[in-house]
Amino acid sequence: MQKRSLCYTKFRGESVKKLVISGYRATELGIFDSKHPGISIIKTALKERILRYYEEGLEWVLISGQQGVEIWGAEVVVELKKEGIPLKLSITPPFSEFTNRLKPDKQAEFQQLVLEADFYQALTTGGYQGPWQFQERDKFLLRNTEGALVVYDDEQPASPKFFMELIGRYQEKQPSFVVEQITSFDLNDTAEQMKWKEGDDHD
Repeated sequence: MQKRSLCYTKFRGESVKKLVISGYRATELGIFDSKHPGISIIKTALKERILRYYEEGLEWVLISGQQGVEIWGAEVVVELKKEGIPLKLSITPPFSEFTNRLKPDKQAEFQQLVLEADFYQALTTGGYQGPWQFQERDKFLLRNTEGALVVYDDEQPASPKFFMELIGRYQEKQPSFVVEQITSFDLNDTAEQMKWKEGDDHD
């Protein structure tokens, strides 16, 4: 059974000014082509929620630069900035050689995002040294935000599971921290809305 997204709101009077976006890697979703139709569905779902957070006071969106949901979320922020929405984008990969194993086209896309970002800083220099780099990355992202928007379904476990578990432990100390999940139910709903809109546009 598919579940709707989960959203835990902050205390009354507070807003999310800095939001981390994370979720599945592209490969975990079976997406290997930048023209895959699933990307536009995910980006549409992210855009709707980013705009809602912006209307409530959002200023910064943070990602670590992981291929998949994070990159698509960053692309949405860049698109919104070009539309006149004054959001800021921060990219903080766990280490400076984070993209070295990517294909040339993906490296070029990442470098373009870095140019569009308002802040870029690798958390450690050099290449991969151990899993602790990813753990420190996740802790850094939580410490520097008030909320997380995560494309993840508990019934389809993958790498975001560890981030969600960390968020759960973090909320025990910071109960005002927001976490909103975009589940497969939400993405199916977004896809249906896109179909209806496309049909209306052709009428």
